[in-house]
Amino acid sequence: MKYLLHYNRQSLFNQLAFFALLGSGAFILLLWPPSIIGKYLSSYIKNIIFLSPWLLLWFSYSWQVVANREHRLEIIFIVSIIILAVVNVFLSDSFSKSLSFMRTFLFSGLFALWAAMLLLTDQRRRNGFDWLCCGALAVIAPLEIITWWGQGNYGPGVFQVFVLHPIPLGTLLILLSPGPMRLLLSKNFQAKLLGWLLLLSGVILIFLTHKRGTWLALAAMLAVGMIYLGRRHRYLLVTMLLVLAVLLSWQIRRHFARLDPKVPRYVSILHRLELYNYALHIWQTHPIMGIGLRSFSHDRYLHGYQVYNKDLHEFPQAVATLHTFDNMLLTAMVELGSLLTLLYLGLILIIVVRYGRKLWASPESPTLEWYRMLVLLGFAIHSLSYDSLLVAPVNWVFHVQLGLMAGYHASEKGRS
Repeated sequence: MKYLLHYNRQSLFNQLAFFALLGSGAFILLLWPPSIIGKYLSSYIKNIIFLSPWLLLWFSYSWQVVANREHRLEIIFIVSIIILAVVNVFLSDSFSKSLSFMRTFLFSGLFALWAAMLLLTDQRRRNGFDWLCCGALAVIAPLEIITWWGQGNYGPGVFQVFVLHPIPLGTLLILLSPGPMRLLLSKNFQAKLLGWLLLLSGVILIFLTHKRGTWLALAAMLAVGMIYLGRRHRYLLVTMLLVLAVLLSWQIRRHFARLDPKVPRYVSILHRLELYNYALHIWQTHPIMGIGLRSFSHDRYLHGYQVYNKDLHEFPQAVATLHTFDNMLLTAMVELGSLLTLLYLGLILIIVVRYGRKLWASPESPTLEWYRMLVLLGFAIHSLSYDSLLVAPVNWVFHVQLGLMAGYHASEKGRS
């Protein structure tokens, strides 16, 4: 009897932790922005909401939260990253600024991955997460489109309701797409219809944002998806894609060669290209531990830097104003440092490789589970155009997707 009570207690807290994960996700996706209720909540309340699933896990798993054998390697990486993140904050050029952004990155990201890894281990719970994606998309897409329409298409506040900028909005839509994809793959007509409606609303919103980075991410997902669907002719498809990539690279080089700094619409592109050299310049000063996440100190390192493009006279002013590299990988290497970045990339690689091997080993692996890999590919490509993981909704969905992949092999059947 005592054992049954203990088991029921564990099961209860495990369920509570799962619902807390979905609840914190709903808050981050739909309520977190300052334009909704975010500005009325203190950082302490937000942090409790972010951490609640992980904290509730302790009542169910106890020390197995950190000693779980199935996820021992992932946990070692996660704990190491957290320790290095704390060190990074203390060594930052601005402790207070880095502390705020690091808390958001860890609490809405890494701890969400940790919780999802232990919670999303069966089909029913994966369904629950996908339904959350459907619900979030059903709210976000129509409201953003209505705002676009009501404020004169491109007035103030357009595409800034939920993620404050059209670029991360595109990423968020891609990360939420497994939800409608599950409905599209269903045998139920009503579910398929709902899936098409959600997918269409997302595509319309992406079209309205007019962001080339989002279209590039979708194109890459489509290209790799074609290889998956045409596995019998994959070598022909890969050859065609390689030829296309070479031609595209050649065209891009020609386009960049014609960029004129005197033309205002070309200046931002040239600034982004110059940031690669400038990032290397800053990285060389603090290669191991970085300058601190979002320390806003990029302009301190302008002294001694020689601008590669001599015609970019306003580059120092742009650096001092923006304090961004418009590239998540550059941001990580410079602000987080090489050690933490490599550990973080190693964690992602371990999860994705194990997940891919699990799918590859099963001849009947569901299409949806393969599609999740395409979503990460789209995210990775889009992250080359902005600091993706510093946007809380994007950060949360990405890490929960990773957690779902990490927990996939613990499923009883590992099938949808």
